[in-house]
Amino acid sequence: MAAEIHIAGVIVHARPAQTADIRAQLALLPHAIVHAVEDDGRMVVTLEAESAPRTLDAMDAIRALPGVLNVALVYQHAEPATAMDEEMP
Repeated sequence: MAAEIHIAGVIVHARPAQTADIRAQLALLPHAIVHAVEDDGRMVVTLEAESAPRTLDAMDAIRALPGVLNVALVYQHAEPATAMDEEMP
């Protein structure tokens, strides 16, 4: 089976007082990027992984962080890893 890349967009909802700490923890998570943070504790995050189970593992790790209230998957895409090397028209 060919290697795959999975890209997921998630909304992380956290206690506003802990947003900075959670953002710092997310920076330690491999292939996690925080794109936006709102004052009410919502964060837009993308995750990259090699499989759907690894994506779910990353979401579970985020969910387990102190102060995280919810993690919601809003987008998921998978394709062969070789597609990342293809030139776009």
